[in-house]
Amino acid sequence: MRLCLISLDAVSGCDAERLVQLPHLRQLMEEGAFCQNIQTVYPTITYPIHCSLLTGCYPARHGIGHNQPLQPDTKKEMRKWYWEISQIRAKTLHQAAWEKKMRVASILWPVTGKNPYVKWNFPEIMPLPGENAALKMMKYGTAPWLLNMELRYGKQRPSIKQPHLDAYAILLCEKLLARRNPPDVLTVHFVDCDAMRHWYGVESREAHQAMERLDAYVGRIVEAVKKAGLYEETLFCIVSDHGQQDAKNGVLLDRQLKAACGARAQSLGMGAYIFADDLSAAKREIIAHQQELRIKTILEEEDLRSMQGPGDVHLAVEAEEGACFIDEEEETFGEHGFSIHAPQAQTLLFLSGPGIRKNHRIPSAHITDIAPTLARALGLDLPHAQGKAIGEVFI
Repeated sequence: MRLCLISLDAVSGCDAERLVQLPHLRQLMEEGAFCQNIQTVYPTITYPIHCSLLTGCYPARHGIGHNQPLQPDTKKEMRKWYWEISQIRAKTLHQAAWEKKMRVASILWPVTGKNPYVKWNFPEIMPLPGENAALKMMKYGTAPWLLNMELRYGKQRPSIKQPHLDAYAILLCEKLLARRNPPDVLTVHFVDCDAMRHWYGVESREAHQAMERLDAYVGRIVEAVKKAGLYEETLFCIVSDHGQQDAKNGVLLDRQLKAACGARAQSLGMGAYIFADDLSAAKREIIAHQQELRIKTILEEEDLRSMQGPGDVHLAVEAEEGACFIDEEEETFGEHGFSIHAPQAQTLLFLSGPGIRKNHRIPSAHITDIAPTLARALGLDLPHAQGKAIGEVFI
């Protein structure tokens, strides 16, 4: 059994009607199992969710509770992200596959830098101002292979922005699958729709065009697998992490709390973590100015533990509909980081391949169930996963 795990960033169950009308995703839905009610984790942002997708664990266990470590006094464009596999505190599907002597490839998957379990690694790494993108990628990824690909195909990539980066990612996928000894496990993260929704809005023309490109990328991977003669032994798993909501009212929460009581806010988009020496004082300040700060909900210790959010966060807030928390004056469009109870927190799963029921609809499941389901299908061991395999999908 082989695996192609494909993540479509920033699409959700709210997009299901549109997506299943696209040809390649519709075919996978008809040939396998499908669910548009996969509950995602808190916080509803990319890196924690993608770690849950690989480990079957909540952020409280795998340890990645944000895209970035807290860096409140560092300029936004200079902040480091969680880039290295060593920062995940739970066993991943990549490691489990490597232990079974499987060849693993990973393209643009978050928190996979310097990953000893991945033979071909093009991790999601962003150059900071002054850094060389190609050199940084080779530092965190598989340098000889990346250099070879860059010399051969780098000129076909006009920039490292979207949609150019995803277009390069699908090219790398096709080249990997055409190898004499292709990967047994391929994980790829497509970011196109997330970028378009952030830049232009949730239901923008650009976002809809991105969905069409994502469907085409899925089709190209399926076709590459067929050309390699591996279709009958390959499990295709298409997942998503979160949707987005339009949020055009930005609130400088960190700046205002710092000035008022010395507390700091780490933005999630439509939510924020609150850090302070005196959380009680920070909470009183938030309550006193809740309407002005466009805060809908205050999340306290009990709320955060019930959602198994990151263990170092003891106070958080959620924004009113249409508002988001920003660190500097900027125009905003689509955002996430909203409550796990938002409709856009219900994500997608397409599962098709050997041993999977055809044209089957899964009523609901949790995003932590996906890694255990894939582990069961491939005979891999994820002993610390908190989710459970979705047994009904198997014949």
